[in-house]
Amino acid sequence: MINLMNMKIIAAFTILFFTFATQSSNAQTPSKYGATPEDSVNCLNKLSEYNEFFKQKDYQAAIPGWRWVFINCPKSSKKMFSNGEKMYKSFIRKQKDTEKKDKLIDTLLSIYDKRIENFGQEGFVLGKKGVDMMQYRSNSYEEAYTILTTSVDKQGKKSKGSALTAYFQSAVLMLENEKIEKTKLIEIFENINIVIEYHLAKITDEKKRKFYVTAKENTAKLFEPIASCEDLIGMYTTRFDENAENADWLKRGTSMLDKKECTEDPLFVKMAETLHNLEPSSESAYSIGKMLMKKGQNEKALTFYKQAVELQADTMKKADYLLTLSNHCFKNLKQFDVARLYARKAASLKSNWGAPYILIGDMYAASAKSCGTNDFESSAVYWSAVDKYIRAKSIDGSIAEEANKKIATWSKYFPNQKDAFFYGFNDGQPYSIACWINETTKVRVQQQ
Repeated sequence: MINLMNMKIIAAFTILFFTFATQSSNAQTPSKYGATPEDSVNCLNKLSEYNEFFKQKDYQAAIPGWRWVFINCPKSSKKMFSNGEKMYKSFIRKQKDTEKKDKLIDTLLSIYDKRIENFGQEGFVLGKKGVDMMQYRSNSYEEAYTILTTSVDKQGKKSKGSALTAYFQSAVLMLENEKIEKTKLIEIFENINIVIEYHLAKITDEKKRKFYVTAKENTAKLFEPIASCEDLIGMYTTRFDENAENADWLKRGTSMLDKKECTEDPLFVKMAETLHNLEPSSESAYSIGKMLMKKGQNEKALTFYKQAVELQADTMKKADYLLTLSNHCFKNLKQFDVARLYARKAASLKSNWGAPYILIGDMYAASAKSCGTNDFESSAVYWSAVDKYIRAKSIDGSIAEEANKKIATWSKYFPNQKDAFFYGFNDGQPYSIACWINETTKVRVQQQ
């Protein structure tokens, strides 16, 4: 009884016979399976033989047939090359002997060369070869760099994530060994990220996106310790005009400058504002506000903090932004009544949150000297401040320690018994604070 494998071979031979006969009659070039019918029979036989073992993952048994095909009829199957790549990588992983492993690596790299010779796709295949050179022969980084440069130049936006990562790894080694300048490395980093962002924007399949996400993370990790603020500012300044409407480029740039703590340069604010205008978001508005505040541009910072609040849909984040806005109005703009308004709004969005009341208490305490027509009235303001600290710790135990310290500090400035009596007030009596505070509290005197 004829088994399945033999049936496949017979069918293949039948097809081959008619193919070769047609080619011969038309005086065309020999078949891709061999120069003569006999060669072609042998080629198909070896192809089928190694394939059966390969499918069973019996790579040792598959190799003799595979090697015959590789040497004698390499044009017969493109898949034969990718199968060989898989088998030799398996052998390399398992091989402990250094000399034998080196020979296996030689064969693996020759597979890529012969694939290009027979099936083209130079850019793609050189990318694979460069990746394996960086993995198995990183001491040959200069050759890998040349190979990967060619690959990325030819593939452009079709470059694979693994090839981009290996390319940058080789470039870093080139820099460390003074074979390229830092400006060249920065240029490579920027070009690689353009390709990565292109794929991340285009690919929806999570498994495929993963390769480019990994490439982005790995290249950024390699780049961070190398580039200085001066390097980055120089690069982004040169390219700003041509990328002023490129949101992806602006995101990469602001993110990198932020990671490297290069936010003091005016370019960072310029890039952040440009990005915010292209794609307004609560987060970008908040970041810009924070930057401007650090630079002392408080009125401009106020505008962006307000935008951050307006654009924020998440209630908890909105509450945090409101508190920041309140603090900014209080400490930097001295707009106490406006600051209190924002603090109250923040408190209304997040229950059992004592921080807004601590801040209002601080506002009241800071106003004591400017409120009131005499020392008694000014000292009375501290009653309202302490009221807020008491409220804060009553609803939020996490800030009780902070509240108690402030209570102890400002209670020392309460009017004494003599002053309260002089102005006609008794301990515990209601008292109205005027000024901008305009609240009712109760009389408390210093404890002796």
